Amino acid sequence: MMHERARPRTGLIPKGTIWVLLLVSVVALGIALVGISWRAANLAQDDLRGETIKKATIEAQVVAEKIERAINLGIPLDQIVGFGDLIVGMQDGDPDLMFGAILSPDGKVLFSGGLAETAFRQSLSLSPKEEQNSRFILTRLPLELANTARGNPAMSPSLVIGHDRRALMRPLIDNLFDIGVILLIALALSFELMLLVLTVNVAMPVKVACRVLANIRARKFTLLYGQSIRDDIGQFMGPMNALVAHRAQKTGAAPHSTREVRLVGVRLLAFMFVLAEELARPIMPTYFSELAAPTMGGQLGAGIVMAVHLLMVAIAMPLCSLLQGKTGSLRLYLMGAFLATVGLLGAASAVGFWDLVVWRALSGLGYATTFVACQSYVLDATNERNRTQGTAMMVSGIMLADICGPAIGGIIAGYFGASLTFFMGGCVAVAAVGLAFFLMDSKARLGGEKVLPLPTWAAFRALLKNRRLQVLMVFAAIPAKLILSAFLYYLVPVLLLQGDATIAEIGRVIMLYGVVALLSGWGAARWTDRKKKEIRAVGIGGALTAIGLVIAGFFPVMLVVAIAVGMLGLAQATSIPAQVSLSLKLSRTFTEKHGTGPVLAVLRMAERFGGATGPLVAATLVHFFGPGNAILYLGGGAVVCILCFEILIGRMPVEQNVAGQPGAQK
Repeated sequence: MMHERARPRTGLIPKGTIWVLLLVSVVALGIALVGISWRAANLAQDDLRGETIKKATIEAQVVAEKIERAINLGIPLDQIVGFGDLIVGMQDGDPDLMFGAILSPDGKVLFSGGLAETAFRQSLSLSPKEEQNSRFILTRLPLELANTARGNPAMSPSLVIGHDRRALMRPLIDNLFDIGVILLIALALSFELMLLVLTVNVAMPVKVACRVLANIRARKFTLLYGQSIRDDIGQFMGPMNALVAHRAQKTGAAPHSTREVRLVGVRLLAFMFVLAEELARPIMPTYFSELAAPTMGGQLGAGIVMAVHLLMVAIAMPLCSLLQGKTGSLRLYLMGAFLATVGLLGAASAVGFWDLVVWRALSGLGYATTFVACQSYVLDATNERNRTQGTAMMVSGIMLADICGPAIGGIIAGYFGASLTFFMGGCVAVAAVGLAFFLMDSKARLGGEKVLPLPTWAAFRALLKNRRLQVLMVFAAIPAKLILSAFLYYLVPVLLLQGDATIAEIGRVIMLYGVVALLSGWGAARWTDRKKKEIRAVGIGGALTAIGLVIAGFFPVMLVVAIAVGMLGLAQATSIPAQVSLSLKLSRTFTEKHGTGPVLAVLRMAERFGGATGPLVAATLVHFFGPGNAILYLGGGAVVCILCFEILIGRMPVEQNVAGQPGAQK
């Protein structure tokens, strides 16, 4: 009798002693952590209650000084007016202050402010146990006035101050969010390092080894293992190379080395050069204002310094895009990282306005150069089948730096100051120079080593007359960057500040953009490359942006704005890499003759124009209509742009753009 083959277990919960012990350990650890956290929260509330009493004592002294000044002017205590206005003014400096009142020695309410008198009397009538569960923290302090009670404290009036009980938990919740942000950053950095290590040391060698072994199995003997032979996989493939060489010698074949381009390295390199700049982002306005104050005035000087940096980026990007074919990606990246290092270290030691302008201009030049180097490396190492994924890989590194840089830089600046923050940015740029030699191949061009000539003015004018490229730039590239800078960097902070949000809360809302873009970018890029629908990806990104802005314009509250920020992150992650691939596909005839650099120069110039005009558009809309309506009108503009893009670019298939021209792909 044959025994039936045992079926594998398919349950959701694994079985076995080890799994049971692991489950028990996790549950026990979770219970212990919950108990410890609960006890820590109670202890923290006791400490914060003491801080609340100290704050109430200081506020009582302020009230006493005001009242005593009135009494010295001859105004009787029971005839003083304006106590409610005084409480309202104190609430501007202490948002947790709910009300205040002055009681006579016999318990009569003389003055009150911030709360209706009936509600105030009800809160005073609570027992100590009921008071602990009420929404107010009551602090009763004697109001010591020199001209009242005549040395008898029992006859002095008393001050009752009520604070919001939620103030005890608010710092704990803020700390919890900060811990979550740090945990997210640590996990993201760990993921980046693991991705790099596993890809370079495992995935890439295995992929090349499988390719060589498949070639041997087919008895072609034309491929040699070209990855490093110092690791275990390389040592295994060493005899295979000898076998291929021996067999090829007998058959007269000419084997060539095959290897994988380290495309994943550009993700880390993009992360490094953006991180070097973003570390000092939180303290740039203050630091620039302090250095520029003696020469140009604080705010004006800081604005000029930041404008010079952006101007250098806008000028350098198209120029570097034109020259990258002759210099090479590695050399261009090294030049940019060196310039960024000099600029950041110089900014750390700047002593005045003019030298700060020079250092920030160098930083802008280095930023633009390294950006173009990474992008040209991706374009050289990819083709139309995976170009969007390669671009998304670089963009993901930039998004991660946008998340990590300000958070880490804020911590460094808080403990060590602004100068050391810029110095740390320079150190990161120096580290990027060393990593570039290891992560960026000097020969990554898939189409050979032929350097295409720069375009003539006639060819450049023909490129600019490409109708579909014009539609892409005017209704997709420019609006995408304009909305990003206008909505995310201007309107969101202004709107949330008007809604009494804290700086930390605004920072978390803005950080959602980078988090969503980082998590969704790779999947969106794979879908775009697999379906070959770059136009559809750009359209989806524009539609998501428009929907999010319109909803946030109709309901300008924090939750809805946060959802709109997340939708913007998803939209940008879907649209931006697809725009690069689509621009090259729409200009295929031009790129075959003159390379990708000029096309990207035009695209980047359009994007920079949109990014620079975004704050100006947002400021104008806020001035005339307010922040809520400004978001709504910006959303209306996004709707118009995406409709025009879909109507104008969808009239004929993409291939018809180059049909009938030399070099067009049928």
